[in-house]
Amino acid sequence: MSAATHGSWRTALDRRARGGWRERLRHPLRTSFPTTAELRERRHRGLGATSTARTFWGQPMTIALPEEVSIAIHRHGFVDYDLTAYLLAHLRDGATILDVGAHIGYYTMLTSALIGPRGAVVSFEPTPSTLTVLRENAARRPNVTVVPAAVWSARDELEFHDHGLGYSAYNSAFQARLPEAVRVRLPSNELRVEAVCLDDYVRESGIRADFVKIDAESAEAHVLSGMREMLARQRPVLSLEVGDLEVAGAPHSRELVETVIAAGYRVWELRDGEPVPHQPREVYDYQNLIFTPADRKDE
Repeated sequence: MSAATHGSWRTALDRRARGGWRERLRHPLRTSFPTTAELRERRHRGLGATSTARTFWGQPMTIALPEEVSIAIHRHGFVDYDLTAYLLAHLRDGATILDVGAHIGYYTMLTSALIGPRGAVVSFEPTPSTLTVLRENAARRPNVTVVPAAVWSARDELEFHDHGLGYSAYNSAFQARLPEAVRVRLPSNELRVEAVCLDDYVRESGIRADFVKIDAESAEAHVLSGMREMLARQRPVLSLEVGDLEVAGAPHSRELVETVIAAGYRVWELRDGEPVPHQPREVYDYQNLIFTPADRKDE
């Protein structure tokens, strides 16, 4: 991506992020889904339908309303300003990206556009309903490969909790990462899904990853365990979602942070999309941390 394109996309992102009450009032969702309570009720009933939105960089994208990531894309054209801005500034043409927990494909589509036709994105997503939406989006991007599997510590078959399209961002092999008052009302179907580990995948496919986005809904410890060889040899930059909500069987986020630091990485938090040095905490709210190899000072 050229510097001029990068600059125009960052301007578009910032404009969307600053969108005030006028933008919210004229948004069509305010008519079709006027209250938070109604949105929650639709999600609890497992209702959902695909629609089309436009990303902040102008690309059409299939979404699944009333799921909350989809609502954010529909309203603003992006999800998570900090990580989006970081990727705009730091991903380079021709890079290879692994999108672990791709969901409906927002980061798949963004990174695919940023790295250009010489780059490659491999997107991992196990749940059939979100996988259908992801594949529809990936079909728009010739440099994307979709792997219909969860990412785990070893090749396996997992029991997965599918909470319907409305809560599909929380589908997991663990409890949903939501407050207990919400969790007890979730629709949930159990299914078996295939799981792969990243060390096996990159060895068998022969790829070398430059950046790995990990958002695995409490399975992050398993993902990291299954990529020890990658961390030691390929040394990709990582983004890792953290946040402590006392999910049974999932370690505290500090353990995840210390695991990656022990592999020879530095850790950064994002402020307005810019990385600043991070000191590990005892308890984490939701955020995405960035990890860069400590032996590569230019990262």
